[in-house]
Parts: sequence; structure tokens; C-alpha cells
Amino acid sequence: MKMKEIPEEEVGFQMSPMIDIVFQLIIFFMVVSTFNTLQVEEDIILPTAFYSKEKETIPGEMLINVKHNGKFVVNQREYDENTLANLLFTTVKKNPDLQLYVTIRADKRTPHKHVLKAVKACSEAGISKLSFMAVQRE
Repeated sequence: MKMKEIPEEEVGFQMSPMIDIVFQLIIFFMVVSTFNTLQVEEDIILPTAFYSKEKETIPGEMLINVKHNGKFVVNQREYDENTLANLLFTTVKKNPDLQLYVTIRADKRTPHKHVLKAVKACSEAGISKLSFMAVQRE
């Protein structure tokens, strides 16, 4: 039996799926960058440091804002010393395999005892990766 030859079609590159993926990535990065800026408290004035460096944002990093009145703000929710310790402890307990990084962003008018309370709460929760935020002196 004689078979008919099927003409071969030229294979081309489809651009529409590629464009869809690029737009989804753009939307994802816009949402993530907006989420990081929502964690920052606007009324906190950072202290200045001569040797401060720009810090890279780490995925899954927790930002603790310490106000000058001793209140702690995490993800736009206000906590006191005990509830902050509970939040950190439950976060570590729910994610035991996750290496949690914490950045403490304290107001320059904040007494050191409030910053030490945040450090103590991190220590009691088993968090050892801490950093502090400051702006570079001009």
C-alpha cells in the first residue's frame, strides 16, 4: 500500500505564552515590592550610622518596627512585649525548617530598653539572625 507523504509544517516560536509569563512576573514583583513597603512604619525616624550599608531584602524576613513609646509593629499590627514574644514563638514553631531572619527598625528616640525587649523576644523564640536598620550619615 502506498502512503501519502504529509508535507512538513515549519515549527515556529509562539510569542503569546511568553508575553503572558512576562506580565505575570511583572505583576508578582510589583505585589511583592508593595508588600515590603507596607511593613515599614512611616512615623519612625531611623538613627544615623556612619558605616551603615544598604541591606538586601531576604524573602520571608520579618520586620519589627519599634516605636518610641515602646510598642512593636509587625505587618501593620501593634504588639506589646508579651504578644510579640508569642508571635515570634508561634512563627518559629509553625515553620521549624525555615531560617527566620528578623530586622529591627527602631525609632532614634526609642529608649534602648525597648529595643532590648525585641532582641530578648527573638532570642527566646530561637531566632539568631538579627539585623538593625539605620540610615547613613551624610
